[in-house]
Amino acid sequence: MYPVDEIAAFDRSAQTAALTVARRVQEEGLAAGHIIGQVRVHRVLMPWTGTKRWDGSAETFTLAEFETDQGLVGISEGANSNAVELAEKVVGKNPFDPSIRADMGLAYWDLAGKIAGQPLGRYLHGLCGVQAPLAQRIPLSAYTWYRFPDLDGLHEVTYEYYPDHVLFLIDQHGFQSIKLSMCDFEPQRYVELVHRIRAAVGPDIDLRVDPHASWGEAQALRFMKEVEDCHLEWIEEPVGGYFDHIFRAGHRLRQHSSVPISSHAWLPPLCRDAAPDRGRYGDAALHAPLNSQFLRCYQPADISAPDAYEGPLALKRYYDTARFMGLGLGMHSAYELGPATAVRLHIAAFAFPYESPYHIAWGNQPAPFSLHALDAHYNQWADDIIEGGKMAYDQGFLAVPTGPGLGVTLDPERLQRYAFTDEKYQAHQRHIRNIRATHLDVLGWKRGRDGWPRYRQV
Repeated sequence: MYPVDEIAAFDRSAQTAALTVARRVQEEGLAAGHIIGQVRVHRVLMPWTGTKRWDGSAETFTLAEFETDQGLVGISEGANSNAVELAEKVVGKNPFDPSIRADMGLAYWDLAGKIAGQPLGRYLHGLCGVQAPLAQRIPLSAYTWYRFPDLDGLHEVTYEYYPDHVLFLIDQHGFQSIKLSMCDFEPQRYVELVHRIRAAVGPDIDLRVDPHASWGEAQALRFMKEVEDCHLEWIEEPVGGYFDHIFRAGHRLRQHSSVPISSHAWLPPLCRDAAPDRGRYGDAALHAPLNSQFLRCYQPADISAPDAYEGPLALKRYYDTARFMGLGLGMHSAYELGPATAVRLHIAAFAFPYESPYHIAWGNQPAPFSLHALDAHYNQWADDIIEGGKMAYDQGFLAVPTGPGLGVTLDPERLQRYAFTDEKYQAHQRHIRNIRATHLDVLGWKRGRDGWPRYRQV
């Protein structure tokens, strides 16, 4: 089992270092003396390419621009959609006032970099004293799933066509890593599908899979044993439930299968109920202690893959302690448009590649085998709302933006084009209701969503 006392001591030092940097960022931001003069809120409805499973054909996003009296604009993705309420809270205040940290969200970090006059990743790289080089481009894994047609009847991805779809993504964007979402079909069908995709792409493309914590432990073990010859990069969170159940199942599965497990819960584990509410990107986890009880009981994962919305310095703490524990490093993906994708690239730029204190062959150098391409839904969006449109992939990499702060700017024309309206929303709702009426038959489910066998009506 883990040497808990040594891990706890190391984590305290990583936590202290990250908190020191957090205070420095806040002090520098406050000292710059900016005052928020106005707030602009934008609500958009961004279509998927095709229709995502039975979930939907578009997603709603709320973005905010916080403009200061000195002419800087901080962008937030995932902002409070009530513009009047948001303005009442923040206008007239310094954007680094701790009382509005949760309301600023991602804009806090955009403004931090802009006030420093540096790209956010470079700014944090310097403050953290990272000795490993600052990455200029970041590899991403293409998220894929079964796709129903979109509102125009286009972009369907069927079970039969799935391997060809993966090959198309590799040919079009150069992806070296592919992620398969695996709650569209019943578990056993994925055994065949994974083998077909591995045969199509060959041995050099990384394949990772994600059942979205939807399987039982026995189902997960059966799948993992039957795809061991496919050399998966990882399986993410195969079993769901409360944290202790997720960790217990992961611990047992690792004892019986060689397929690595990725987790965005075991980061390592913290006592999350001790963390304050600081909103998205608020680094609340910096204030939570390590959960030593879980460390003493479980070893449930091989790769730590936190969500970027935990905050840049929270991820720095996670990654420091995860590497000390011997875990690989990844980054989980929620639904991100341009601004949230940009912060993920900046975080990876200063935290990856990762410096190892000592390596038997390389000495005091970046660890060469600990890093994994970032999860990303980004390839599935129809467009983006930043100037220039979607960032362009080059051999599966995205370049880290080089402008100050996040390095991206909202595009007024695209904001208008994708502006949320009830008419557009209802069209997508009608579309997905029609799909849900027959999706179990189309997907070949022998059981209902309630778990009971489905019987054909005679």
